[in-house]
Amino acid sequence: MKMEVLNIAPGVNPQEAEQAGTALKAMAGVQDVLYLDFPARLQAQIDASLVSRDDLVAALAQAGIPVTDAPAPTGGSSCCGGCCSG
Repeated sequence: MKMEVLNIAPGVNPQEAEQAGTALKAMAGVQDVLYLDFPARLQAQIDASLVSRDDLVAALAQAGIPVTDAPAPTGGSSCCGGCCSG
């Protein structure tokens, strides 16, 4: 399993983002999706052999939920700061 952090663009209604997250759960390979509101993001636990980050981003775009690029890792670690900071 792999965790994908999808940062939601500012100005998206939280209820719409949560509904889009629920729709992601229906996709093959998506185990779980959690909506976090500050900063707005979805965390998706996926089977990377069945679904990719690009698939998730495309599904969200189709639902009208723009995803911003995740921040690049800093300090030589693989942490983007999406799931444990804020």
